[in-house]
Amino acid sequence: MDRLEVELRFPAPGGDPGDALLRMPVTLVSTPTAAYGANDIHVRDGRGLLSLRTEDAEPTPEGVYRHYLGDRAAEGDVTVAYAVTPRPVSSETRNGPLFDLRAQDGGLMGAGVYFFALPTVETPYRITLNWDLSALPEGARGVWSFGEGERSVTAPASTLAFSFYAVGAVASEPEAGADDFALYWLSHPPFDIDDLATETRALYTYMSEFFNDPGAPYRVFVRENPYPAGGGTALAQSFMFGYGAGGETTSGGLQMLLAHEMAHNWPRLNGGDPHALTAWYTEGTAEFYSSLLALRAGLLETDEFLDIINRRADAYYANPHLGLSNEEAGRIFWSDSRAQRVPYGRGFIYLTNVDAQVRAASGGERSLDDLVLTILARQKAGESIGLAQWVELLQAEIGDEAQAGFDAMTSGQALFPHPQSFGPCLRPVQASHRPFQLGFDEMRLGVVADLLPESAAARAGLAEGDEILSITPVREAQGDEDRMMEMTIRRDGRTYGVRYLPRGEPVSGWRWERVDGVPDSACAL
Repeated sequence: MDRLEVELRFPAPGGDPGDALLRMPVTLVSTPTAAYGANDIHVRDGRGLLSLRTEDAEPTPEGVYRHYLGDRAAEGDVTVAYAVTPRPVSSETRNGPLFDLRAQDGGLMGAGVYFFALPTVETPYRITLNWDLSALPEGARGVWSFGEGERSVTAPASTLAFSFYAVGAVASEPEAGADDFALYWLSHPPFDIDDLATETRALYTYMSEFFNDPGAPYRVFVRENPYPAGGGTALAQSFMFGYGAGGETTSGGLQMLLAHEMAHNWPRLNGGDPHALTAWYTEGTAEFYSSLLALRAGLLETDEFLDIINRRADAYYANPHLGLSNEEAGRIFWSDSRAQRVPYGRGFIYLTNVDAQVRAASGGERSLDDLVLTILARQKAGESIGLAQWVELLQAEIGDEAQAGFDAMTSGQALFPHPQSFGPCLRPVQASHRPFQLGFDEMRLGVVADLLPESAAARAGLAEGDEILSITPVREAQGDEDRMMEMTIRRDGRTYGVRYLPRGEPVSGWRWERVDGVPDSACAL
């Protein structure tokens, strides 16, 4: 399948000549989009053809938006038509958020943000989405984050952008895809998709009940990458994850990737604060609850949980941007993957401490759960909850410590685990480790890019621009401090082998350990 044709129909939004009729990103969080020119979009309204011109907004840390302005104000019903081809990708494509539209076996899969130019009006529409599959082979399917076939929702137009799509020879589990929970793919993955679906459904059911949203529909889209890396992105009622040809996903493994992205379906702050200032909550709650709820659901053993939280602690203390404030880190989120990881570790450690503080102050009667669920309940009632409301809620639990701890976290002060965190089963201890250091851009594993001159990779003979033919799975090297990185590269037409220990200098930090004599029955947390 080499193209996707789009037709939109909506009432004219009003306004003056020269006002923007449509908009879409040119780039979003480092990912390019279809970024149509004015002549690529055909518009008709009640008076006939309407010509467009484009204006690109000033860049922000998240990207650049393009506005499409009419040569006159639109009148009556508006029809917009355009077509998109999938993004060409290769082993050298940089890994990133799963926003682009890609060709897979027998179809297309991606996010609407790549190909939708949409009305600028943010008031809700009654959106009805239809698929015309008449030109495709029998059995072709069209799936949206909100379901398969024709679907209707009441939502802003931007919902079309921030949701996922799959069309063509789409397979699913369950096979009919009719359930409220389903997985969809085009290229058959190199892992047991049935087992994955069963485990993911069990965790999602547990999570949705915990967050007081039982039975909420959810869809998982699975996509193959042409490079040995994966990742995940959560959008409306759904997420997509990518995997490499060998099944590679992320350093935490497939289970934790799925758990993290599913957790994004609930906790968030919606008080209008900038993304950089609230990412600690979005990512921190996903890190905290992805592991904790998997443990509570019986999908993780205590020792597995311990390994996961220690990996997260290691990553936090080893991050060279640990000392940046939330605002400073946000400025370089999408140009430096290490800065992008700051809110993950910072939010996780901070919320772990908040949980311990609330438990201690209440004699074990309350926890972080109560704060997070209170925020969700107030948001469902129509209230906006931002940073100020978070501090107020926490002050009601632990007093003046709330503001001091929050300020320390947002300013980039190093955080240390509360002595009672994850107790009584676990306890924090000081520890040092040699952090994983691949030595070049971890988001681009088909070519050596941004090689660090002082790294073990450079000392072993790697050079900028080397084509990577094979590489030790990054997850395996991250999980074993003694595991050597073995690579085959091509340079100037010749093939070379490279071997090195992908570790940096020792870093001091904290980990957790089991408390002797405490049985597993006390580890429900």
